[in-house]
Amino acid sequence: MNTNKLKRGALRALILILLYILQTDVFTHLKISCACPLALPLAAVGFGLFDGGLTGGLWGLAAGILCDVSVGSGGGFTVLLTLAGFFSGFLSEFLLAKGFPSFLTLSAVTLLLCAFIQAAPAVAYRGMPLSSAAAAALIQTLYSLIFVLPVYWVSRGISRMKGR
Repeated sequence: MNTNKLKRGALRALILILLYILQTDVFTHLKISCACPLALPLAAVGFGLFDGGLTGGLWGLAAGILCDVSVGSGGGFTVLLTLAGFFSGFLSEFLLAKGFPSFLTLSAVTLLLCAFIQAAPAVAYRGMPLSSAAAAALIQTLYSLIFVLPVYWVSRGISRMKGR
């Protein structure tokens, strides 16, 4: 097996573990209006966008499992981030450029879907008004987008290690 593939895989795993620690131990103390930022979905999108659908789907699965553990949901993040990683890679192969505007757009859509997955039980079972859920989802999405640039640089950098 190619040592570059092993190095990239180890770096991706390290990034996911670092983002998981930040998301569970640091970001939970940085709430804005009961919203904590999510960083793991950004990694799923980045790995998919720069390394293709299969890689994005597999690392999206790992990020989704970690996100489900972090947030305590029932598997919604695992499915969503697997699909987000896969479709980010698929779209980058056929439709989107592999640059920051595409990463920002895909990240915003993925984060918004993640926020709605978190809000759905409150709306369905606890009677939370849909307008309140939408406002919370928007706040969380915008708050999470602060971390787009660092995750973009890291995921793009790992992808560019191929030729070395």
